[in-house]
Amino acid sequence: MSAAPTDRKTAWAVAQRLREGGSIGAAADAVVALWQTAQGDRGETLAALDFLTECGAHGRALPVVHVARQRWRGDAPIAARAGEIALALGLFDEAAGALREAITLNPKQGAAWLRLAHCRRFEADDTDVQRLRRAWSGTDFDEATRTCIGFAFGKALDDLGDYALAARVLTEANALARKTSPWRVDDWRRFVDAQLRASALPALPVDAEFNPIFVVGMPRSGTTLVASTLARHAEVRDRGELNWVPALRNLLAEQRQSHNPQALATIARLIRAQMQRDDAPARFHLDKNPLNFRYLDFIAACFPNARIVHCRRDARDTALSIWMQHFAHADLGFAYDFADIAEVRKDGAKLMTHWQSRLALATIEVDYEAFVAGPQTQRDRLDAFLGLERDATHPVAAENPAIVTTASVWQVRQPVYTHALQRWRNYAPYLPALTALFPAPPA
Repeated sequence: MSAAPTDRKTAWAVAQRLREGGSIGAAADAVVALWQTAQGDRGETLAALDFLTECGAHGRALPVVHVARQRWRGDAPIAARAGEIALALGLFDEAAGALREAITLNPKQGAAWLRLAHCRRFEADDTDVQRLRRAWSGTDFDEATRTCIGFAFGKALDDLGDYALAARVLTEANALARKTSPWRVDDWRRFVDAQLRASALPALPVDAEFNPIFVVGMPRSGTTLVASTLARHAEVRDRGELNWVPALRNLLAEQRQSHNPQALATIARLIRAQMQRDDAPARFHLDKNPLNFRYLDFIAACFPNARIVHCRRDARDTALSIWMQHFAHADLGFAYDFADIAEVRKDGAKLMTHWQSRLALATIEVDYEAFVAGPQTQRDRLDAFLGLERDATHPVAAENPAIVTTASVWQVRQPVYTHALQRWRNYAPYLPALTALFPAPPA
């Protein structure tokens, strides 16, 4: 789709409507065509890149950002976007180069520091470690940027095995992040209590032509690993971490329409469109937003035939892994305090028990430790649960996912390994809350 300058606002509106209707491929096509008529406009280029990445169309964004980097050399925001896009596609060397350029041009780009840390596992003589060390020792950064540098440097120190310094750096970074987080434990407790007391929602009829999978659990419990493994099957499409379920569920609640079957049906059609999209058809479509465990009653009402994959992991390893990440979404604001993580973990288990006793959703539980110990065995369990035939051309660790935008972006593209098992033991001497607030693993 091309458009004259006077029609550009309308053309963008059309692209937005296509995206909202689930026609992601058509929306991406429209925006790329629109950008091609205005390649010399930096604002239009940045808008196109933002739109494409928000759609998950990183493959379409890559040639756009390559052109942009050639046209606007020395442009820090464009270099940062180039790094973001390449990282999501698993182009780690390209990503690191672009992110280094972005940081050199403007060291106050916090997200660029975070993404650089996730391009690889650091070695002792890595120049990027020295870059992070100097930045952390500097005084020229605002708190938001320093927070990002702290999480990035902490990750590098963990890679190097300097757990004592990593604990100190990450303690400060988490304290900074918590200062600006809107998440409050009292709000969480009220929400959980309301969910446990809520009356049942009316269930819509089963839509036999749509089979959604929701991978849920605590963040950092293996949801990305499980989702990417499932997506290697030709009959499964992984849509990543979608926010449609919480956003639309909360919209209905605000409008007091949660028990209105017509309103539920409208919302279910919207979610279905965002999961099915307009690419090649598949038997299953997957949403791996881990916090969807909060809303399984809503999912059951909209999609009675949904399959739930509940990921679990050692409590201390989960808590540590959450605490070591800087999350963008406000719903994950509990990540910066071990007491808050413990509260969410406890109540998450309570909610899952409640849903399993009350809902008829087909559910399977996958333990991270079991997956790491025997990935093919767990793949077989998942295939049997979904009724998928073994696809011999896709063994568990043989193929990398196309797009990953979570903190697992590097790890999920590596062979399944045991490095993350019992990781909490490295930090127990320096983080007493880990052993005080979370149960010990089984002997």
